[in-house]
Amino acid sequence: MNRLEHIPEGLVAGDTAQLQTKIADFIGAAASGVHMVFDFDRTLTIRNAETQDDITTWHILREHLPEVAKQQYQNLYEKYRVLEIEDTMTVDDAAEWWSAILDLFVENKLDLGLVEQDFLARASIRPAVAELFSLCEASNIPTIVMSAGIRDVIDIWNKTYSVNPSLVLSTALKLDDDNKITGWHKDTLIHVLNKSEADHPELNAIRLDRPKAIIVGDSINDADMALGDCDVLRVRILDPRPDEVVDKNSERQKTFKRFDALIESGSMKPLVDLIQMIITPEHT
Repeated sequence: MNRLEHIPEGLVAGDTAQLQTKIADFIGAAASGVHMVFDFDRTLTIRNAETQDDITTWHILREHLPEVAKQQYQNLYEKYRVLEIEDTMTVDDAAEWWSAILDLFVENKLDLGLVEQDFLARASIRPAVAELFSLCEASNIPTIVMSAGIRDVIDIWNKTYSVNPSLVLSTALKLDDDNKITGWHKDTLIHVLNKSEADHPELNAIRLDRPKAIIVGDSINDADMALGDCDVLRVRILDPRPDEVVDKNSERQKTFKRFDALIESGSMKPLVDLIQMIITPEHT
């Protein structure tokens, strides 16, 4: 098969012909016309499948709260998580949820240094992520991490694993001299429903210069990180949380309503192969 029509192994297509066409278009645009946008938790990071450990930024921050605050956190989770699962959560709901949780961290003056140590001990790197980011960096393809987590934690994780995104968009904390959380920058708030280039001028500028966007995330809502259809190739990483019951067939059906492709293997290797096709079109 001509590589222009080839779908990298491990990339499960919703509509094979449509994905082949998009890949051909992205190859035609070359590296100079492409950028990548990634979610962070459960997209770049990976959990311990044996323990079913939830290693999201928020979960680990929660574990550093005192017991009373943990219950407050849980009450908020139970109130809003059902809306997220049912896909009925509004932007206002999401902002209220995120803000209330961040205020809990501030009220209890969490030690960010301890949180970061815990996160690094438990949140490993997904296979082939480092290879993918290195390849993009060497090929001058911008990589943007857009996360509803905490930028301070993401930055230390990136440094630890030598992952060098071009831009990180995520909520930034305010810290005192003892590394205790004293506040958060309201203008940096990113939650599950405002993770879109439309809300972030920095990402808009990259999109204007490089119109082809490859979107990678684990949540269905991550499909909204870029606008458009023909110029956006959406890839979902299937990595369900412990509270999600997943049937492969139904999950595929749900995914392909919003995404072009699905990765079920747990590895970013199919995206490494895709970028190789884009940067070496003479070999297609």
